[in-house]
Amino acid sequence: MKHLLRQGWLLVCIAAAGAAFAQSKFTINGRVKVDGGSLDGCRMVVYLEGEKHRVVSSNLNRFSLDLELNKNYVLSFEKDGFVTKKLMFNTTAPGTAGQSGFSPFDFVVSLFKQYEGVNTVVFNQPVGMIRYNEVMGDFDYDTDYTKSIQSALETAQAEVDRKQKEEASKNEQAKKQKQQQAKEQAKAEAQAAKDAADRQKAQAKAEAQAAKESAAQKAKQEAATRRAPQEQVLAKQAAPPPPPPPPPPAPEAPPRKVPQAAPPPRVAQVSALPQPATSVEARRSTSPRMMEEPSRMQPAKARSMEEPKPKFVPTPVVVVRQKDVIVTPNEVVTVIKVERGEVTTEYRRVARKYSGVFFFKDGRSCSQLIYEREALAEN
Repeated sequence: MKHLLRQGWLLVCIAAAGAAFAQSKFTINGRVKVDGGSLDGCRMVVYLEGEKHRVVSSNLNRFSLDLELNKNYVLSFEKDGFVTKKLMFNTTAPGTAGQSGFSPFDFVVSLFKQYEGVNTVVFNQPVGMIRYNEVMGDFDYDTDYTKSIQSALETAQAEVDRKQKEEASKNEQAKKQKQQQAKEQAKAEAQAAKDAADRQKAQAKAEAQAAKESAAQKAKQEAATRRAPQEQVLAKQAAPPPPPPPPPPAPEAPPRKVPQAAPPPRVAQVSALPQPATSVEARRSTSPRMMEEPSRMQPAKARSMEEPKPKFVPTPVVVVRQKDVIVTPNEVVTVIKVERGEVTTEYRRVARKYSGVFFFKDGRSCSQLIYEREALAEN
């Protein structure tokens, strides 16, 4: 009897010691990212058993929290103008589970802008639920819960991605328009400055020309003033002397009689006819000369007798696309295989629970633009 009592006491002591060393808290490590924005104004509201427990608004890029076991927590990540996301933590675990300790649970939460017309009802409930997994012996995502809302989350995310692309396109167009306006304004200002400089230059040139003409006119007037006395003296020296006065008239003599002359004798005129002159015209003899006239026929051009080659008509390529979705506890993988003739290309979209979304082409990382343009394009 005493031996049995001692064994029972020993078992009680061992159980008490195990309970003393058992882990009583569950640690989580989180990160918050804001798409297209900063963490300013972002906050994390912690609800314990349905009641607000605390609010954290700093150091949300990396933070750690210790959650008590056998409790229900809801972490709400909020920012004005962005969609609120929630995570639920059920820390209920068997009494002996904490003896070996729980691994810290790491996660990442991304907040995106609230767009008008996007259905975000699915985000009214937690986007993920973390509870104790008996198979793993640790805390992990509840895959059944994830599968139940996965389709709605992907639909909302696709709509958000479309809105983000539209907004980025509008911002890019606005940026280009602003740059074009700034460029045109700068060009107009440069042209205005050039016109002003040309006007100033033309005005200065006109003023210089007017000053030059005024100076030349003034110099001409001064030279004319200096030459006037000399020209008057020279004109007086070069003037001819006045004519002498006429002589006085002679006295008139009496008129004299002039005898009339006899008429001249008549002479008979004899006309002689001219005789024609005979002469022999000298002709020059010319010897014949031989000349070769150039041919008027053009040489024949060589023509190719080769027949024209037929145009190459490419054979149309048949594109076959296959799509598979693989859901695991930690990630959702979308596999798309595109067959173009004899070439097969594999594209993958991997949405991981703790690190975001990644894209791959034939096993190598690629951008989201390449994935959408090549894997999702119709042609």
